[in-house]
Parts: sequence; structure tokens; C-alpha cells
Amino acid sequence: MRHIEKDFNNPPDGLMDSKWDELKKDAVNNPAHEANKNCYRDTTLDSLVKLYHNKCACCERDRGTELQIDHYRPRKARQYKKKPEYNHSGYHWLTYEWSNLIPLCSSCNNAKSNYFPIQKKKINDTSITSSQELHLKEAPLFINPEIEKSPEKHFIYFPDGKIEGRTDEGGEMVKLYKLNHKNLKRERKKIIVNYRLNIRKAIQFYLHKDKSKEYLKGRLESIFTIILENGKKYKAFSLMHIFIRNYFREFIAKSFPENISYKLNISFQNYLSLWKKNRKLLNFF
Repeated sequence: MRHIEKDFNNPPDGLMDSKWDELKKDAVNNPAHEANKNCYRDTTLDSLVKLYHNKCACCERDRGTELQIDHYRPRKARQYKKKPEYNHSGYHWLTYEWSNLIPLCSSCNNAKSNYFPIQKKKINDTSITSSQELHLKEAPLFINPEIEKSPEKHFIYFPDGKIEGRTDEGGEMVKLYKLNHKNLKRERKKIIVNYRLNIRKAIQFYLHKDKSKEYLKGRLESIFTIILENGKKYKAFSLMHIFIRNYFREFIAKSFPENISYKLNISFQNYLSLWKKNRKLLNFF
């Protein structure tokens, strides 16, 4: 999950069309209001997919137009016998609020369902539609990437593809969004394993094909570049790549024999320093 800058005061034109006025009015006054997907989904999907760089707001998988529009604060009440601690009366008046709509993949959307754990008292005042005000008064345990400036502080990734929460918010996200389900965990691990494999191939080619050190240096740096570029906000699994960058030794280098591991880590750290200097230089211009 990465922070997204959304202009809450500038919703898509289609969502603000006057033909939806009566629908929105009913949503505010009627807790049993039946949502019209043509309004909240069809008018916002393209804008949200673009805003989130084709990625799921939660797991960061690249899903493009397969993404679904989710209500961050669930519009329907949750009154289940199972896990009653998560029950709430719903946020029907936010059904068509631009600030309450985020894109999720089907996996995250189905797992989230209408869970919405909070640390304070639920707001039932239909006059309050400001995401920031609601956030302060309720203190949600689900992270809103449009409000939280540093979602990364809530999570930690591991070389086996696992993710854990660093905070209560992160812990609830991992648990209720099922961020360690086998397919998602396998996708993350595969990325890490492929980096190791490509580095191993480069080293073996250097050793057995009598290639120069400059050849090996070039091959490794091309892999390092991919790792660093994939840490950019618009890339899939970008937050995991930040962890690979910051803990390269644990994620990548330690899988190699000790003598190679040490040299590999030094090579990456040197390249990382150069990469950062180049970025600062580009930003200067």
C-alpha cells in the first residue's frame, strides 16, 4: 500500500451529474438504500484506476480495468453472529462520496467485505462526509491510502513473501484483507526468487563462460536497476521492493554462499548510492 494524492473536492464529472441528485438524497436519508453501481462505479472506475496506477489500493497487484470499486467505509451494516466485535450500522450516506471510493482487486474486496474496525466511536451523523474529519473522530484500523501519508510504516515484508503488521492498523489489514493468502504470498515470493535466480545466472555465466568482470558488473547492475525502479509508487508491489532495496542482504544476498553474499551486497550498496546521487541530480534540474 502506498499513499495516493486524491483531490476530494474534484470528483469525476459523471459522478456529479444532476441526474443522480435524487439517488444521492435517498442514500443520505435511507439506511436501506439500494446502491446504484452505474453511479458510483461506472462514473469513477477510469479515474480511480488511473489515480492508483492500475493497482489494487491494498495489495498493490497490477489489475487495471479488472479492479472493482469498493466503499472504504462500508455502506451496509454488519450484524453477524460471527466476530460480533466487527459489527457496525453502516455508512449509507457515503455511498456516492468520491472520498469513500477506492479500487480493490476481487481478492481484497471479497476479503474486506463489510469489515470496518475502528478504535473510537462510530459516527452516525449523516452531515459529516469529510474523510479527514471522520478519520480523526473514529480512528479506523483500516488504513486509508488517501489520508495516511506513510502506509509503509504499518507493514513489514519477509523474504518468503510473508507480510506482517508493525502496528495495530497494519495487523488488522493483514488479517482481514487476508494479505498472506497463498496465491498472493506466492506472487510476492516468486518476484524475490526470480531476482535471486537472475543474479545466480549472471554469476554462473561469468564463471563458466570466461566473461569479464565488466560483463558481470553490467548484468548485476541491470538487475539492481529493475529492483530500484520497481520501488517507484506506480509499480506493482512497490512497497515490497522498498523493503528489498532497504534489506537487500536479507532478501537477496543471504541466499548465496558467504563469500559471494558479501561481495554482492557491497556491489548493490555502491550502486544504490550512485542511483540516489543521480536521482538528486535529476531532481535539481
